[in-house]
Amino acid sequence: MEMRTENMMRGLAVGLLAAVGWWIWRSLEAGTAVAGILAVGPLVLTEEQVGEFQGILGEIKGAWGELKGVPAGLRELREENDQMRQQLKDARRSMLGRVGEVLPRRRGEVGDGCARHVAATFIAHCERSGKLDALCSVSAQRDALAGFARETLNLSTRTALGTSDVPLPVQYGREIRELISDYGVARSRMTPYPIGMGTARPARMGMRPAFSSVAMSAAFNERSPSMDFASLESHKIGGVVRLPREIDEQSIVAMGQFLARYGAIEFARAEDSWAFLADGTSTYELVKGVVKVARDNTRTVVLATTKTKPSDATLDDFRTLRTKVNKAALNGRNSAYYLDSTWEVRLPAFRTAAEPNVYQRLADGSALLDGYPIVWTDVLEPYGIVASADKPLAVFGALSFWWMGEHGMPRIDTSEHVWFTNDQLAVRFIEEIDFDYAASDSTAALITAAS
Repeated sequence: MEMRTENMMRGLAVGLLAAVGWWIWRSLEAGTAVAGILAVGPLVLTEEQVGEFQGILGEIKGAWGELKGVPAGLRELREENDQMRQQLKDARRSMLGRVGEVLPRRRGEVGDGCARHVAATFIAHCERSGKLDALCSVSAQRDALAGFARETLNLSTRTALGTSDVPLPVQYGREIRELISDYGVARSRMTPYPIGMGTARPARMGMRPAFSSVAMSAAFNERSPSMDFASLESHKIGGVVRLPREIDEQSIVAMGQFLARYGAIEFARAEDSWAFLADGTSTYELVKGVVKVARDNTRTVVLATTKTKPSDATLDDFRTLRTKVNKAALNGRNSAYYLDSTWEVRLPAFRTAAEPNVYQRLADGSALLDGYPIVWTDVLEPYGIVASADKPLAVFGALSFWWMGEHGMPRIDTSEHVWFTNDQLAVRFIEEIDFDYAASDSTAALITAAS
């Protein structure tokens, strides 16, 4: 587009020069003839010469009328060219902002668009606090980083930034949630529920009277299931991520991926800890997780007295655990055993000649115990031969009958003071979540003896 405009302007200039040159040549030619005539004697022109001279004057006048419009045309072309350049710039910025929507997200990562936004938010916070030099010591690189952040966040006309000025867009918040699901269990297995202002109260299953046959023309017997409601409130959890200094412009996307992945891993660890181990004390802000609810509702299998070591658990104990849940949990697609990954060294020993397939390790890295999937989580008690009294070894059931509430989306903020002595920046991730059950008999826990 720019080349075409330049060629048009060049053509107009050449035409203008040609017209002026032609006019000068004809004028000089006519002027020479007139001078010669005046030198010889009085000026006497024939009708033919007068007509030719008048024709020349007419052509010059016509050409001048055309040339008068050239400057206005050039200005119009220049303005059109500037508009086209701005449109191309806006289109490029729009495409950069939509990279995360166009390209599929790879497992264990966020899309490049999300990574760019996370990195840009981090850079913008550094600029806002006047500590961009803590991120990069080279002036040219700082300018490049600041320009990148403002272009990505569409803040090129802003002079100041506030914490609420750069929220995570909905599509990128969804990517962060999906990334947490890649690393965690609770978010991928439990049923999500949005928490608005105050307390959310999703339904909870109570007594469920069974249906029965109805004779022809007979009245239907009334069935009155008891209904209850769970309680979901916002509980803030989060952590701080260390980020080294000296980030250059070429590693912006990598920095965004690092921040998103690190934050997702720690969010997943915290969510799983609350989901399984929250014991209703002030440590967990009175929230009760899967193991505590199983204890309160006698949905547990406790090893015999003196069996305090994880190695004391037998295959029969794992099988008995399945009798503690509602049958709907046995048949659901989300039913599974939940164990620490260190149990991989113990479960193969459950195989016998009569039951060689009781434990199977599949090619994709997953595993089955008695035909039920095993979901590895590192928050339950690891396998060992040392006494670990009154600890949850395993959980069985359908976590889809648990609610995971979430208020808003994960947030990010930056500080240059937390690890000042280490010459590192701190990035704080915060989310607001809660857990509660929809059916208390959907999960059960295997626990070592108390003594």
